[in-house]
Amino acid sequence: MKKFNIAIVGLGGQGIITMGTVMKNASLSSDLQDVSGSERRGGAQREGYVETFVKYIFYENESEMNDPRKNMHSPMIEAGGADVLISLEPLETLRGARYLNKNSAVILNGVPHMPISVRMGQTSYPDVSFIISELRKITKNISLYDFDKISIENFNSLTQRNIIALGAMFAKMDIPISASAVETVLAEGKGAADNLRAFGLGLTL
Repeated sequence: MKKFNIAIVGLGGQGIITMGTVMKNASLSSDLQDVSGSERRGGAQREGYVETFVKYIFYENESEMNDPRKNMHSPMIEAGGADVLISLEPLETLRGARYLNKNSAVILNGVPHMPISVRMGQTSYPDVSFIISELRKITKNISLYDFDKISIENFNSLTQRNIIALGAMFAKMDIPISASAVETVLAEGKGAADNLRAFGLGLTL
């Protein structure tokens, strides 16, 4: 049995849950044998921390797939269990760092979103270079982007930064589903034309 685990983290309002939903739905048109996942959305309405997981599972044969001892899976990703971590906010990447191991890849949006405590002068926000240096203590495979800038320049909005990030993941990694499967899901959803274009932009990064 093989697995491929994706962790996605960020803030409420950045489309984190949507990213997980797209990746899970895309597996339905692929040759994957199983997919599961979960999300933590408690901060979704308050610009708080949000995370979602996508877990792809491959069985060696039919008997393994039907074996209840092997086909029961937690929808959560264990510490150190992520093959890739996508983060749309630098500081929140450190919260998600517990899912990383030395072989994990990180797709990171390097644009800070200052919390209220920082905006009120009660605390400070660490430099992004410090955050990256901390991540490099775990994995060297870090790709830094400005998804905010790309989204604003192409759509005059931040709405598409999450879909651009998905495209960037496919550009950087060998994902066990095809990019065309994701495009099929995007084509059927709201804002299909913009989302397909956004995904295509990510694929070029």
